[in-house]
Amino acid sequence: MAVFIPTLSLASSSMQTTVRAGPLQHASLPYEADLRSSIRLGLNTSSTSPHDSLVAGRWVKLICGASFEDVADVRNLSLVYTLAGVDCIDCAAESSVVRAVKEGIDAAVGLAVTLQPGSIALQRPWIMVSINDDEDVHFRKAVFDSSLCPTSCPRPCECICPASAIMLSSSSNMTLTGGVLNDRCYGCGRCITVCPLGLIGARSYTRNYMDVADLLESGNVDAIEIHTNARDLEAFKNLWRNLCSSIEVLKLVAVSLPDLGDDMQKKMGFMYDVMKPDLKALNLWQLDGRPMSGDIGAGATKAVVRLATKVLAYTDRPPGFLQLAGGTNFHTVRAMETSGLFEQDAEKKEMKYSKIAGIAYGGYARKILSEILSTINQNTSSSKLEDFPLLLVKAVREANLLVSLLKER
Repeated sequence: MAVFIPTLSLASSSMQTTVRAGPLQHASLPYEADLRSSIRLGLNTSSTSPHDSLVAGRWVKLICGASFEDVADVRNLSLVYTLAGVDCIDCAAESSVVRAVKEGIDAAVGLAVTLQPGSIALQRPWIMVSINDDEDVHFRKAVFDSSLCPTSCPRPCECICPASAIMLSSSSNMTLTGGVLNDRCYGCGRCITVCPLGLIGARSYTRNYMDVADLLESGNVDAIEIHTNARDLEAFKNLWRNLCSSIEVLKLVAVSLPDLGDDMQKKMGFMYDVMKPDLKALNLWQLDGRPMSGDIGAGATKAVVRLATKVLAYTDRPPGFLQLAGGTNFHTVRAMETSGLFEQDAEKKEMKYSKIAGIAYGGYARKILSEILSTINQNTSSSKLEDFPLLLVKAVREANLLVSLLKER
């Protein structure tokens, strides 16, 4: 049966080629060989279970975004980073988004079996959903009335948005139309600060705990992450009480928190005491250095390295793995090495666990694939990355470079 195979042209000078789109089984032999090679790298980095990666200090998590709900991108990100060997994929606590993550993982596992028969099985990453106990920067959407925007505006909001979540066009009445694409906006807030007329604000929200409970009990979720600023510890306690019975089935419970100043150790202890009577899963503290900034540059990672150093110095730290996030990027592993975060204390050579369990990558992990995903989104024949073998090869190689920094250290 004949297969219609459209073509896509890539604008980037580094990718001046024509990409043929179509089902993977119709890929030419050179693409298949490249795919085999790329997937083999992922198999090498994912040879251990997520639990073993935590213990060994080789845990890598992909953050799709607590508020990012573009299911096509989420699916393709999950496909690529599963092939690259991540241990966990963190996404919005919405059933459609969780399904997209699962579809991406299933597609990756299927590709690995097809192209690497007889190899070590590709480990399935845990699926994590993120929720919040109170107002939190990860749970907000940009809002503005585009009819108030003059056509003469240079639209810095469009230019600065890392998620391409703002689309504007000129109207006939000398104003702009369009606005925020809610499923793509993940609340970084950069557009708010650059609007020359101060027209952009933010709408904060909290996830409905009853909907979250249903999601946790669906059998499709392995882990949960509670984002908190710990300003209202009663809010954390109430959320835990409402969800603790649903959390029993999970493999991991994470708490994400920024630098809480001098009270950090005390507040961590309070939260652990709240969780402890019902905690049957592993627990993890996500240290959120500079939220949603990893794509900005090398300096963004400094805050989380300082925060990790601070928390490691606590002599009475509550139990739980430590994982870095917020400003993480290609420079994070090197910064950890420079700061001695991988060094074992002389008196603790027999420690069962690594000091730092791993790293979560969000904005940077998405940024390095943004051009590829944008190309797919412009296509009308398919939204699945595996239908574009050359792009899939490039995407997996880019992801492997990031994931292997810690995995193969």
